[in-house]
Amino acid sequence: MRYSTYQSIYEPVNSEAVKSNIGNFKNWFAKAKMPTWMLKMIMASLIIFIGCSTVLTVFAGDENNVLPGSKIAVSQGETLWSVSLEHKPENMDTRIYIEAIKKVNQLQTTSIQAGQVLILPQFTR
Repeated sequence: MRYSTYQSIYEPVNSEAVKSNIGNFKNWFAKAKMPTWMLKMIMASLIIFIGCSTVLTVFAGDENNVLPGSKIAVSQGETLWSVSLEHKPENMDTRIYIEAIKKVNQLQTTSIQAGQVLILPQFTR
């Protein structure tokens, strides 16, 4: 027989409390007199809206329309991640900006050296 020292940090779930909360929601829903189809439409709309806004935020810059921009010299201890965080457009995913830096500077890896001059990408609209 094997023994484990694992101990959960969470309290056991009180099923009566969960049932009570579900009952409270059902009571509120019944008092609101909202048709179930309307609730389903609202939930579906929210899911679609949140999903689309997330996708648009992740791809808020296309690395195909990249132009060379300003130049910077890499300081000791800097990485492509730290450079990207400092210079990327506000709503752009950091990983996309790193790939754009690699593309503009024709880098095969993410390794950079102190003193190296990097061309920062500039995106067209």
